Amino acid sequence: MRKELLFVVLLSLSLSSCSSGDEDVQEVTATVNNNDGDLMPARILKLVVGFEDSDPVALDYYQRFTYNSLKKLVKVDREQSNQLSQVYLNLNYSGNTVTVENRSYDSNVITPKNTIVYTLNNNGKVIEKYVPSVSFNGQVTYGSRRYYYEYDGQNKLQKVILKYPDIVPGTPSYHYLKELERVDLFFYEGNNLKRIVSQSAGDYNSNSNIKRETVFSDYDMAKNPFKKLELIEFYFYRSLSENNYRNMKIYNYDEEGTKTLFSEQGWNFRYDHNNQLLLSDY
Repeated sequence: MRKELLFVVLLSLSLSSCSSGDEDVQEVTATVNNNDGDLMPARILKLVVGFEDSDPVALDYYQRFTYNSLKKLVKVDREQSNQLSQVYLNLNYSGNTVTVENRSYDSNVITPKNTIVYTLNNNGKVIEKYVPSVSFNGQVTYGSRRYYYEYDGQNKLQKVILKYPDIVPGTPSYHYLKELERVDLFFYEGNNLKRIVSQSAGDYNSNSNIKRETVFSDYDMAKNPFKKLELIEFYFYRSLSENNYRNMKIYNYDEEGTKTLFSEQGWNFRYDHNNQLLLSDY
């Protein structure tokens, strides 16, 4: 993860509904409120929100977001120098299931799908995330993952349990995994996420005390523009709060309980005259 992550919100294009599920796609030309009160970001400059591990070094670009007539996110494009990338992220809705995967505008371009399948409850909250195992040279890598989400009575996320359904002692990938199960516990201060405590089971015969704590702080008073982006992994933690954190620290704990700072990130956001985030320029 890169150290300087910052944030931005924005503009979007009208794109064909054939790549975005079976609902009408609409153009969003500014960051607006939808009918449930959440902001709908249309364009994000990655320099402001921060780069992802897979991004080429020093390659800045915009993300452009397209929504359907039900105000659901259906497509994320990458734009650089006013040109769209051939590869985009597609979100397809079918009942309470959402399939998120890479697609290409050019049928001759072969790109890894990196498929993620989400299952939602009746409130539209994620209750399960499934990451299928991929094949390498025709061989299954036994890397599928399932995440199970639990909420309190106010629909605040309380727990995520990660399991590896394909892995048991003796499978080819067993000895490569650093964990066989992980539990993330979420804690809040008011309506903002305060910290996440993650603990892993290292093997089937012992329960390690090693854990990781992620602490979110220095929240602003601006409205959160990332709630509609919760199915995009990069924005998931941001989507859980009412406002926007500007500092994140990660601590590691060893088996003796010794706490060590692993990393720290800070964001210097800019705001408009209404004290709302400026996310389309820097």
